[in-house]
Amino acid sequence: MLSQKAMWARRKARRVHRILEVVACIGVFGCVLLVALALLFPSASSPVTHPGAQPTRIPGVPGAIPADGFTVVGDPTISAQQINAILAYYHSPAAGKGQVIYDLGVRYHIDPVVALAFFHHESSFGRAGEASHTHSPGNLRCIPDHPCVDKQRGGYAQFASWEDGFDAWYKLIHDLYVGQWKLTTVNQIISRYAPVKNPRDAAHRNYVTFINRDIALWRSGKIAL
Repeated sequence: MLSQKAMWARRKARRVHRILEVVACIGVFGCVLLVALALLFPSASSPVTHPGAQPTRIPGVPGAIPADGFTVVGDPTISAQQINAILAYYHSPAAGKGQVIYDLGVRYHIDPVVALAFFHHESSFGRAGEASHTHSPGNLRCIPDHPCVDKQRGGYAQFASWEDGFDAWYKLIHDLYVGQWKLTTVNQIISRYAPVKNPRDAAHRNYVTFINRDIALWRSGKIAL
């Protein structure tokens, strides 16, 4: 028969055991609750998916756009005749320059469809803004060996012709963006070409979407949506 002291020690051990069981159950429940909350309400410090982190599809545009945008380096994916047809459709003042735009792309090993997409976004194919009088398809800021105009608006490079302007744009992308900075996709280039503080900014997303959409559209043989 156990002594009173032994019985008291046994009761104490049982109470401790029950307390430990309760604590363990609470711990398990707490872990499950935390996991559930993390899934339902991601923390603001959680990694944010970059726009376009998954291939996207745009209504009316054949195929999916790659996660980081199309690669700009490579052989032409549209013909000079296609370029002329697109420029004519949009009543561009550079209409008829398709062969020049094509040949420059071959020289710099930059797909001319990319140059055309930037031309579309930056100035509606030369019909609006600075490009309408600077002949700059990419609205380039002031660069050496070319006049600098409209300095009150930050300054823009002036070119003598559309041929001159396209040559400067291809050279910039080839030498600086691809050659020096090693940026080879649309999204990477736009992050430096038209920088914003937040890559999720609507202006950045719209620019990226616009360029990639045009590339996909024209490569499919279409001219407009």
